[in-house]
Amino acid sequence: MLRRLLLLLPVLLLTACSASPAKEAAQALDLSLPAGDVLTNIDTHGGFHGDGTSCLILAFTPENGAALAEELAGRTDWQTLPLDELPATVMESILSLLAGQGLDYTVPSQGWYWYSDRSPAGHSRDFPLNCTIAIYDPQSCQLAYFVLDT
Repeated sequence: MLRRLLLLLPVLLLTACSASPAKEAAQALDLSLPAGDVLTNIDTHGGFHGDGTSCLILAFTPENGAALAEELAGRTDWQTLPLDELPATVMESILSLLAGQGLDYTVPSQGWYWYSDRSPAGHSRDFPLNCTIAIYDPQSCQLAYFVLDT
């Protein structure tokens, strides 16, 4: 009995310490996200270095979506679409990498985006090694959250 309990303990600890993808996105974006439905959750991270790409798309009710749009419009760390040149290039790469996973996503023409280059200091900024992009579409009330780690 004790042996079974000891085998179960690491599983319980891992489960208790892991956050949902929506909570991870909210924390990374420094947002208090309203409840939403997960439309897409793809994560190719793995291996020794944890390289990979992930995409989380959340859909909100019109009321929650409008509240989120109002918050984003007042934030200085969120920019209005269209994407600037570097984030647009990164998005093309991410969408290409995730197309094989069944992702069919089009960047909206209106809304807001958030971009963070998480590459190590001293890395050339021509193309990031690690970055995060979030895009909010107020028409569909959808938040798309992308992570690239190379």
